[in-house]
Amino acid sequence: MGAKVLIVTRTFGRYSQEPLNFLSRNGFEILRSENLEPSFLKEVDALIVGTNPVTAEMIESSNLKIIAKHGVGVDNIDLEAATKKGIPVTITLGANSQAVAELTIAFIFALARKLMIAHEKLFKNRKWEGVVGYEVGGKTLGVIGFGAIGREVAKRAVCLGMRVLVYDPYASKETIEAHSAQSVDLETLLKESDFVSIHAPLTEETRNMIGEREISLMKKSAFLINTSRGGLLDEDALVKALKEGRIAGAALDVFQEEPLPEDSPFFDCPNLITTAHIGAHTVEAIYRMNMMAAQAIVDYFNKKIPKHVVNREVVEMLKKMGFEE
Repeated sequence: MGAKVLIVTRTFGRYSQEPLNFLSRNGFEILRSENLEPSFLKEVDALIVGTNPVTAEMIESSNLKIIAKHGVGVDNIDLEAATKKGIPVTITLGANSQAVAELTIAFIFALARKLMIAHEKLFKNRKWEGVVGYEVGGKTLGVIGFGAIGREVAKRAVCLGMRVLVYDPYASKETIEAHSAQSVDLETLLKESDFVSIHAPLTEETRNMIGEREISLMKKSAFLINTSRGGLLDEDALVKALKEGRIAGAALDVFQEEPLPEDSPFFDCPNLITTAHIGAHTVEAIYRMNMMAAQAIVDYFNKKIPKHVVNREVVEMLKKMGFEE
């Protein structure tokens, strides 16, 4: 086949050689880079990318035929530019849902039982002091966004005996109720939830959707969790709320600027858990994302429409070009 694939994500092939072998067996030449330079895209036919920005200028001057996102959020890719050039952009839908959902539940337990505080008292300060937390069963979890990850979070929360409220204007009431959850408006969710967990995609509509006003509606005893995208949350408003004790605490896996700067005000916030965008970082999820991204590339060059193309207009273009579903 002879097509060249550029891989710009550190975890592709890290824990299993099978994704790389799969591409090689199908005749692809594999190139790797930690940085995405525009000049690279003029020399390759396909791109597997993580969080690196893929701008309109880069796409317009490229030789790309397909972009496979190693994940589900495409806010780092200029979809309009890709669509204009007839380039399908695929995602690894569902590959990391379980991993992110499990991290979210871990955050709920860590916040409720004050695990980070308890660890610091004993491990760092060598003090044998009791820390009193809360039980999760019987509490209310508010899930903002009811896509694949939101549904997995709700499923686990229900099993823990939690009441689950959901806000998602694009999810039907029937779908939400089928997961033993209740569909509510955002204001109701914020007012009634003991834990608020964000699982929405980052778009112009959702950017900073949780700001000072929304946080002010939350209980003083409530916790805020974000494992989706940093841009969904007004970080200045959260810092202020945490420092003033307006909410009980928060757990963040994602930030507006990544890596998080060393002088970030978050490092001075009380009862805050931070992780370095590790939601999808399980061996199992990484393998699934690897294989799904690789399969999308192979399918395209075999004249098959890849699964999970997000810019659907391109699918119709591909059909006219003789691609099969």
